[in-house]
Amino acid sequence: MLTSKTPSSTWTTVAVMGAVGLFFGTIRAARAADRVPCENGPMVKNLMALSKRPCPVPGRTNHELTWREVRKLTATAESVGDHMKIAGYYLAKADTLEAQAAAYEEAAAAYRHGPVVKNLMSPTTAARYDFIAKGFREEAKSDRALAASHEQMAKSAVASL
Repeated sequence: MLTSKTPSSTWTTVAVMGAVGLFFGTIRAARAADRVPCENGPMVKNLMALSKRPCPVPGRTNHELTWREVRKLTATAESVGDHMKIAGYYLAKADTLEAQAAAYEEAAAAYRHGPVVKNLMSPTTAARYDFIAKGFREEAKSDRALAASHEQMAKSAVASL
């Protein structure tokens, strides 16, 4: 039995593989272009994951500090500007957490009042989303308290000058 390949079958294989790669590459690019950033889409029979999260909601975007920079600045902050930068960071973080909490509460309301398709949704999904939203709200509250304390430090730094 001869198993040698002819040059035409090799080129055919290469051409087919190239066409398949080109086809899948264009599909991937088309899907990336068509994707709406906040679209949950219709619930398909058994294909939607139960842990699907609500759409992300951006908070303030004008904070320029990272967490590592905030830690360093907190350790060495003495001027009014430093404390106000830290307070702005915590306020922006709190706004983002509040937006996430609102999105989870909206998703919980949608699960409570929406149709149930073939028992895909756990009866505790809405309660779980409420619990997550409560955690986000508590974290936002603590961030707002940290921002208020740094604003107070900034006021005391002005008074001491």
